[in-house]
Amino acid sequence: MVIALSLLSKFCLAWTLVYLIFSFFSALEVGRRHYQRLVFLEFQPRRARGSWEAARTRWMKRMRLSTIFLVPIGIASFIASAIVS
Repeated sequence: MVIALSLLSKFCLAWTLVYLIFSFFSALEVGRRHYQRLVFLEFQPRRARGSWEAARTRWMKRMRLSTIFLVPIGIASFIASAIVS
């Protein structure tokens, strides 16, 4: 049980890091295209140009939603694995 909870918490942490890295590089690319020096981690859907940016926007929304659900699960599984062990 401890191993499963530990793996779950590590998976949630890894997914959150993947989302943050992907969001950062996406924000850099969009900022370059729109001539902005500031980096916003949230890709703004109203500024999407073309089908590729619109698809990336939908993917980022799905990743953000799954990260919002996975962070509390990861924290809870980490605490539970610490209590059980």
